[in-house]
Amino acid sequence: MTRLLIAFISLTLLVISPVSAKDLKFAVAKFYGAFFDQSGLGCQDAASQLTGVECIYLGPEISSVRLQDKVIEDLIEQGIDGIAVAITQSKFLAENSLRKAKAAGIPVITYDSDFDGPTLAEHQDLRRAYIGTDNFAFGVALGEQLKKLRPNGGSLIIQTGRPDSPNLNLRIMGVRSALSGKTYLNPPGERLHNDNGWTEIREPFSNFDQLNQAVKQMESVMKGKPIKADSFIAVGGWPQNDEALYRKMITPYKEKLDSKEVVVIISDAAPPQISMLQDHLAHTNIGQSPYEMGRQAIFTLHKIVSDQAFEQVVYTPIKLCTPQNADTCTKASSE
Repeated sequence: MTRLLIAFISLTLLVISPVSAKDLKFAVAKFYGAFFDQSGLGCQDAASQLTGVECIYLGPEISSVRLQDKVIEDLIEQGIDGIAVAITQSKFLAENSLRKAKAAGIPVITYDSDFDGPTLAEHQDLRRAYIGTDNFAFGVALGEQLKKLRPNGGSLIIQTGRPDSPNLNLRIMGVRSALSGKTYLNPPGERLHNDNGWTEIREPFSNFDQLNQAVKQMESVMKGKPIKADSFIAVGGWPQNDEALYRKMITPYKEKLDSKEVVVIISDAAPPQISMLQDHLAHTNIGQSPYEMGRQAIFTLHKIVSDQAFEQVVYTPIKLCTPQNADTCTKASSE
């Protein structure tokens, strides 16, 4: 029997490499955190269903493309069988560690965050498949929910992680498309200026995956100082990823939330986020399926190294969570 070792690396990387005639190794990586830890669990559960397969979940403690690149290089040197990676910076990874993986004959797939369009066009055979959220559709869902909560339009501030993150820019473009009704050629689209009644007060906040910064940025919106807006969308879960910090920040503004003076929509629906939603500390969470991303990444890598047919794109489900359905909205994706 073939023994397969799969490693998940939380910046996000999944790796497969031949160790011996009887061993295969897969890895997944980006950086450690609540979201990617779920992908690690999915990876490990999928590996347990495959004969002779092991999942390795690895990654640096913080979001850093250079640290992610180093983790991938280390895995290549160890002779990994396949890699699933959540892309932080397309060009840098494509021209460094993932180029080396290709030269070593190690198949690479992406999950959660794919390469951006120009990098894919230049390196068409660099990755074999993408597993994860349809990020443009995810952004549309965020925008459509805001339209329901504030049907007459309003003023908006968007929060993102890195301004060069391909998946997050697709989400921003989806938000802008849903609100404006326009079609944009390239992510992240164009800042809204009285489009269908919607105006972005400023360019999106970038928190660079720093949770303290994410909370401070959101607090400035809740205060209305120095910039006043009546709507806030985070295209990732950053402000809520430290539950204690978020609760401390948002509680003084509970009346603003209850009256919808400020509408708050945040991505992801981890258990602590659902708890905060049940306490009416946000209006909507739209959840992804990181556990399923990890499962499908391992199954896909296994098919690739076993010369089986595989899907080049696998979109995982999203879930709309509100205080009214918070008890059940994520149940199906967690079973």
